[in-house]
Amino acid sequence: MLETRQLHYFVALADTLHFGRAAEQLHITQPPLSRQIAALEQQLGVTLLARNSRSVTLTAAGRRLHAEARQILAALAQAERVTRSTAQGELGEVRLSFTMAAAWNVLPALLKTWQHGAPGITVTLREVTPDVLADALARGETDLAITFPWKQPSLLHYQPLFAEPLCAVLPAAHRLAQHTTLDVALLAQEPFITFPRDVAPALHDAVFGCCMEHGFAPAIQLETRLQQTIVNLVAEGLGVALVPASMRKMQLAGAVFIDLARSPQVEQGLSWSAHNDNPCLPLLLALTPAPS
Repeated sequence: MLETRQLHYFVALADTLHFGRAAEQLHITQPPLSRQIAALEQQLGVTLLARNSRSVTLTAAGRRLHAEARQILAALAQAERVTRSTAQGELGEVRLSFTMAAAWNVLPALLKTWQHGAPGITVTLREVTPDVLADALARGETDLAITFPWKQPSLLHYQPLFAEPLCAVLPAAHRLAQHTTLDVALLAQEPFITFPRDVAPALHDAVFGCCMEHGFAPAIQLETRLQQTIVNLVAEGLGVALVPASMRKMQLAGAVFIDLARSPQVEQGLSWSAHNDNPCLPLLLALTPAPS
């Protein structure tokens, strides 16, 4: 089998067609270079170089080996670079799970930051509901998750990313739809569209806590799992809702988003398992900005 050192020596000689210059380039003397070339020819059973007192030229076999050897050495160098970069976390893949709410606020900016700072890392996305994120991290089905900070298991780390207020979303024809700022207490008699608590406990408690602070428990008309569905049902006149303020980016016809006079802040952050050994995680976490 051909040795890498022999190929290096042969390529240097084939590039220069001069034993002296090739030896100087390789930082060796001419005799070991000559011995290696002779050993290579003997191993292959072919003549690679035509020599005379004034010149060295490549035979047809030598020209073919020159081309092949350059490709082999380039591939080996690339393999070495890729292997080192992978071990250092500069190349690889990270699986990121997120909720639909994150898609409307922190996710796009975070992906841009990672793509700029770590272009060798491929981030694969999976959109899920919040209730499945902790188990997915614990089972190693995902590497990172953008989630709400609700009683994270001890084996999971959490880094805050983003916080925003709630806003009201009302049907466009609603009697309160012309308000620019809304007192939540005005919604006390309205049918609410929301989601089950087990889907996103932190967000659920923020919504219900906001209502309770204004003197009422929301009258639940409908429950569904996705914020986008909630907004769509509101737009159809089926009730009102409190949703993260970034959901107003939907600009859905029939739905009006109104700031609240007083609202709790709803936080989202990155979560990952302490047992995850993906070497890309430290780099992405280092690039992740502080909460806004």
